Amino acid sequence: MLIRQKKNGLDFFADLLSLQEKNEWLQHLFTNTSLKHIPEERKKFLLETKGFGRSSILMKHVTLAVVNYDGIQYAAEENAIFKRFANVFEQSYMRFLDLQKAEAQARESQIEAALERVRSKAMSMQQSEDLSGVVATVFEELDKLNMEMLRCGIGILHKQNRSADVWTTTISENNSVVQVSGVESMDIHPLLQGAFAAWLLQEDYSYVLKGMDLREYYKALINQNFLLPASQSLVTEEESKVQYYYNATFTSGGLFAFRESEFPQETKIVLRRFADAFNFSYTRFNDLKQAEKLASQAQQDLINLKTEKKRAEVALTELRSTQTQLIQSEKMASLGELTAGIAHEIQNPLNFVNNFSEVSSELIEEMVHEVGKGNSDEVKIIADDLKKNLEKILYHGKRAADIVKGMLQHSRSSTSRKELTDINKLADEYLRLAYHGLRAKDKSFNATLKTDFDENIGNVLIVPQDIGRVILNLITNAFYAVSEKKKQLLPAYEPTISVMTKRILKKDGDKVIITIEDNGDGIPQKVVDKIFQPFFTTKPTGQGTGLGLSLSYDIVKAHGGELKVEAIDGEGAAFKIILPLT
Repeated sequence: MLIRQKKNGLDFFADLLSLQEKNEWLQHLFTNTSLKHIPEERKKFLLETKGFGRSSILMKHVTLAVVNYDGIQYAAEENAIFKRFANVFEQSYMRFLDLQKAEAQARESQIEAALERVRSKAMSMQQSEDLSGVVATVFEELDKLNMEMLRCGIGILHKQNRSADVWTTTISENNSVVQVSGVESMDIHPLLQGAFAAWLLQEDYSYVLKGMDLREYYKALINQNFLLPASQSLVTEEESKVQYYYNATFTSGGLFAFRESEFPQETKIVLRRFADAFNFSYTRFNDLKQAEKLASQAQQDLINLKTEKKRAEVALTELRSTQTQLIQSEKMASLGELTAGIAHEIQNPLNFVNNFSEVSSELIEEMVHEVGKGNSDEVKIIADDLKKNLEKILYHGKRAADIVKGMLQHSRSSTSRKELTDINKLADEYLRLAYHGLRAKDKSFNATLKTDFDENIGNVLIVPQDIGRVILNLITNAFYAVSEKKKQLLPAYEPTISVMTKRILKKDGDKVIITIEDNGDGIPQKVVDKIFQPFFTTKPTGQGTGLGLSLSYDIVKAHGGELKVEAIDGEGAAFKIILPLT
């Protein structure tokens, strides 16, 4: 009843039940709701009361209901007091929501700062031995986040012998962090067997240890001479003792943790993010190991062949600069594709200008000849042709100038000044530029381009350089997706990119939706929620910075819009830019 009245827009509701009506209602509650568990004495008391009277104040967030069992209706003065109390509680609840939001933002800032410290530690690694320092930083930052973990650890798994190199940490009796490590077989207990199977599938994993299973797990570790902290008795005889295990899988292993209570979803997400951050660190560790191996070989060559000294030094210098070059590779690739697209677009009008100029030169020679003969009629015909040619030269010259002007505007840093922009023209322009850029790099690549532009959109108030960057980034990603799928040589597969615009009516103002859709391999569901995070990328190491979608998301959000993705693993993806029209 209260919910229905609130939906009807009422802010106050009073109802009155007779003895019979009240008892019929109570009998229903005692039979069908949680009230059936209240003591019989209380049920008897409620059934013997005279009636039921209630005043309900319906606020935006809360409802205050005042009830009596005398079967009387509250006076207007009393209802006025109830409303005042409801207003105060509404304000209190809104304050609670604000604090809750602020706490969530503060928590996110704390988590992101912790992750940034892990990333910074990874970036500062100068040699592979520094990995232990990154591990220690992971443990320290997780401990600061107070997630009530007994301990956490990182395992690097080896498929060949089904074992793991493990760093782990636990809390000692004086609450200080103790780090222990060792090598463990993944076949000595069902928990480890399940974690290994999940790693092979690159899936996260949970397990519950209790009773005999809990004791057997730690006994198995001790029997394998795995180092456990002597300060904590992990092999307990308590039947009621329970430990919850969660493992966030990454490419080479997993970040795992133990708790005495179930892992909240928020904690799992945080561990997942730390696992991704460490995965980046471990990739850098492997790169450094490879670099050290090459450096060692170069030094050995230097000892044995002094004549090779200069070549070895150059190779070592290039190796040390590889990391810096990788950071710029994606940006330079995008610049190359864009430049090729611009060149292709400008070439067409320039070809027209050159061709009509040559034809006009020949017409002038004919005109001079006809003038000499005194053939005025033929001179007029040639003059008309010359005029038409000059008009075409002017038209295509302006077209080339417009292309150059647009690209100059794109290349300038954004002034954050919004302009009324033809969104259809902007989307079409960047679709062609991206396609020609890719074709310039790979002549064998072909794709079907589809457009469906809503002509009722009109001009949209945006920063064209910024939204242009977003559209170009999404289209470039779409071409990458279909290009990768094309390499699989699937029968009858035709790469297709679709760009669509649509004006939709909303209560809070009209919107425009720009959709960039591809029929590539799509996005796995477990990845969808992370693609807008900074530094997250599904591209191989060195082919993506993980910043394109994150920056695009921020640009669209700054315009008061939304950037969404709809994807089916194996079938394709569609990114939607939703912008306000005013």
